[in-house]
Amino acid sequence: MIYPPGNVVGNDVTALGSFWRSFFATSIRNGTGIPLWNPYVFSGTPFIGDPQTQMFYPFVWLSLFFNSDLLFGWWFIFDVFLIGAFTFLFARTLTLSKYAALFSAITFMFSATVVLRVYAGHLSILDALVWFPLILLFYERSFTHNRILNGLGAGIAMALMVLSGMVQIALYGMFVCFVYLIARTFFFTTIPTFKDKIKHLAIVAFLSLFLCAAVSAIQILPTWEYSQFSNRDVGVDYQFSTTLSLPASALETLIIPDALGNPLGPITHNFVSPPVSYWEFGIYLGILPLFLVALALIFHRTRYVFLFLFLALFSLLFSFGAYFPLYRIFYDLIPGFSMFRVPARMLFAFTFSLAVIAGFGIDVIFNSRISVKHTFGSVFGKSVLYPVCACIAAASGLILLVSLLTRLFDIMYLMPAFLGWVAFVAVFCIGPVFLKSDTPAKSHINVLKIVVICILILDLFSFGMRFIDTKPPSEVFKNPDFVSVIKNETDPYFRIYDETGLLNQNIAYRNNLFLISGYAPTWLKEYRTFFVQSQPDLYNAGPESWNQGATIKNFDILRFLNVRYIITKRHYDSNIGVSGLECVYDNDSVLVYRLNVTYPRAYLIPVSEFGNDTPLLVQPAQIVRYSPNSIVVNVTTLNPRYLVLSEIYYPGWTARDNSNTLEILRYHDVFRAVYLDPGTHQVSFTYFPRILTI
Repeated sequence: MIYPPGNVVGNDVTALGSFWRSFFATSIRNGTGIPLWNPYVFSGTPFIGDPQTQMFYPFVWLSLFFNSDLLFGWWFIFDVFLIGAFTFLFARTLTLSKYAALFSAITFMFSATVVLRVYAGHLSILDALVWFPLILLFYERSFTHNRILNGLGAGIAMALMVLSGMVQIALYGMFVCFVYLIARTFFFTTIPTFKDKIKHLAIVAFLSLFLCAAVSAIQILPTWEYSQFSNRDVGVDYQFSTTLSLPASALETLIIPDALGNPLGPITHNFVSPPVSYWEFGIYLGILPLFLVALALIFHRTRYVFLFLFLALFSLLFSFGAYFPLYRIFYDLIPGFSMFRVPARMLFAFTFSLAVIAGFGIDVIFNSRISVKHTFGSVFGKSVLYPVCACIAAASGLILLVSLLTRLFDIMYLMPAFLGWVAFVAVFCIGPVFLKSDTPAKSHINVLKIVVICILILDLFSFGMRFIDTKPPSEVFKNPDFVSVIKNETDPYFRIYDETGLLNQNIAYRNNLFLISGYAPTWLKEYRTFFVQSQPDLYNAGPESWNQGATIKNFDILRFLNVRYIITKRHYDSNIGVSGLECVYDNDSVLVYRLNVTYPRAYLIPVSEFGNDTPLLVQPAQIVRYSPNSIVVNVTTLNPRYLVLSEIYYPGWTARDNSNTLEILRYHDVFRAVYLDPGTHQVSFTYFPRILTI
């Protein structure tokens, strides 16, 4: 599978994506059906409620037929290919030549915006980006072809963008597409009257939005329900929302991609934030495309060029987040924008827009049908391009030289940009030789075109391939040594509290182990409130933060959560007065403690003790079937009892005792409980959210 090399910070492939795919595919193969509930993390959480699980994204279902681990490498390649293919098709609708469209496609598909998502493991972001140029393509075609059919096509592409799981990118992408549609409708179109323009806009926008909502409702509605109970029920505060706002200094990476540091090596003193910002701030798209953007703005000032210039500037200013007031306007006034953090994720529209403009720039050179215009409107021969190119190349070379002198000991991070600059200068020294006559040979032009594409690919590959590596799944998901100790437990139904991160949720799932924490951007808010009582000194942050690792002070909270093992790097000696706490593993500063006294996954308590903080008369109950969507418990009792599950209370769960429906009660605000009369019972708990039937 594709895996980030070097000093890995982003582990979204191994800890999230691979876990979700494996869990999804294995559950269906085992005959338990589509997993709607995930019992392996956060003591249980709605699997269908988290959009990033991508349950209804069509390509995810390929995991049923192929090894999901090995599929990841091909999936990344497939996404990058589709991003390039749809960008090419969209560029062609803008009347760019095939060569220019290919140039734009290569620029965007191998830019830092795309390639660094492979490094970070952000597959869902790439899945969403696939459909962005396709929506634009259908919107553009609505002006030249049947607007109804293209409105429906845009709606399907939007739905796939939503189902891809990255709601933030879908929101940003659809907003940019609507801005494009509005600008295209009112500022340059053949539609004659204002009334007809309004009609066209209303039909296309309504069709696309309606079909998007209809197709993606199966994911949107459970996600909406989940959001009401999650840490983001009312959005996030402005300070958290502006996390990883793009600093102005990051613009230097347009020319020098490693100007702010490189997560593969030592972090330099110039690095503005933790290494995660490297892929969030990545805007490098090659030296040559930047020069061609300048050429297009100088010599080919069409409405399309200025429209994409506007989109590029808008997305850039939005990405500044806390450093520029534009983001605050959207955060306060536009629904949905206050739900997310990392404003810099809007940069995909910036990179895409520059890639398209670069396509217009390359057509200035190679497309004889393009009239070359000076800034003030005079028509010049194409020979004027080369002095301009020389000036641009000299200026950029000066920037590189200054950067080299100021970072003399960090020369390696300049190499991608330096190679791109040298190659560009070489082309535009050779170019006049090929094009010196009024009618240059077609073979000369074709050779130059091939050289230019090779330079672009060499530049982008020298930058991006550093961040891609492959490893066998057996190496990626190697069990820590202490797992064998934990798996000796005879009772399979217990949970683990891991404050070290050594037992990530993927490795835990592969060993059929259950965690009380997890790795995800969202979680149930009430559950976190209950969990933090075990470490009350640690949590002063808002509900959007899930930190762990402080000294445990209330072990009863862990007992209620069915915790049997604690993985930690701190020592708990016998003086803390915790009964039944035994160290069963101590090696390399990692310790595993066993809580010998803890509550079972399912147990009975007397009616009189239902309201007690720590019930004393606890009788274990027998779990006869345990699957993601269903739990069956056999109970025999001589007196009225409450059956308590160490499972999280959430709407959509129903309980039945034979043919009788039971009311599920809250126990300690977060657990499920049902009242049972004396007798023998088989209680079935089933999860199927009502909102899904809509």
